[in-house]
Amino acid sequence: MAATGTTQTNWKNVNNWHWVEKNCIPWAKEYVPSTLKGLTKEVDNVLLATGEVSGFSGDADINQRKGKLITVYDIAFNVAWEAKFDTDKTVSGRINIPEFMHDTDADELVAEVTTEVTSTEAQTMRSLVIKHLVPLIKEKLANFSKDMIAANGKDVHITKDEMKGHPSGTQYKPKPPAADDAEVAKKTNVPSSVVGALSTITMNVEFVCSASDLYNTLLEPGRAQIWSRGPAQIKPEVGAEVSLFGGNVSGKILELVPNKKIVQTWRLKSWPSNHYSKVTINLEEQRESVTLRLTQTEVPVGEKDLTQKNWTGYYFNGIKGAFGFGAVGF
Repeated sequence: MAATGTTQTNWKNVNNWHWVEKNCIPWAKEYVPSTLKGLTKEVDNVLLATGEVSGFSGDADINQRKGKLITVYDIAFNVAWEAKFDTDKTVSGRINIPEFMHDTDADELVAEVTTEVTSTEAQTMRSLVIKHLVPLIKEKLANFSKDMIAANGKDVHITKDEMKGHPSGTQYKPKPPAADDAEVAKKTNVPSSVVGALSTITMNVEFVCSASDLYNTLLEPGRAQIWSRGPAQIKPEVGAEVSLFGGNVSGKILELVPNKKIVQTWRLKSWPSNHYSKVTINLEEQRESVTLRLTQTEVPVGEKDLTQKNWTGYYFNGIKGAFGFGAVGF
């Protein structure tokens, strides 16, 4: 739903509580070349300069979780360089950045410097590039995360001023606690334990893979870390604790039938304290695909639509995008 008038607000995440993500690769593909091209440094009558950025690949996302903006990126690219000396002599080469990640400080960035020709002069110029141009590149990239937030943060985070006068009908609001409970909640600053009306979600989603592949992708921590794009606490064992998306989703595995069925408790961190829904996933293998049938009971009624969208956006699309198990849905 969009607001009327000239100002539109993303109402699907009132109070900035749920996880929201934006793909920032288009922005990064413009930012990196514009930031790194044309850097210069003059050393001992040698003019060093950076040129075109090429071979750009990877991922860059901005996430909003519980009101906090988090940047997650893992990109690679090449930067051309040139050294001019002795009036008319030139040596050129490439600076390869194989991995620029959100959890690595810019000053720890690995840069592989190569030359187009092999000669004593070329090696001398390469040494100057390593000593003087590479630190300049690292300095410029130090602002990458901050600039990503400045350019894209408003797309995933709603400020208090922007929410003035806007309704929040989809936000789950439990009934007020009794007087004694209210006092306890005020003193301990914990979520209310009162649960309002509950609802059920049912979904059927097709994946182009085997039931075994999908079962393992949902439960193996290594694979879950890839499609959830963050640390994943989960394993294919009854009784195993589950924690995904920075702790915003948690639960416990209750029942497993290998390659056929997964039953677990499931809750969002924002739900009333100690309230869990129950998720049952059945996998039905077809000739060339597998159908995932999900039933989630005891979902707070105000959270139903958003929870269903997040299953599609963060579980199913995440798995399909990461492992190529079919076209993503909306």
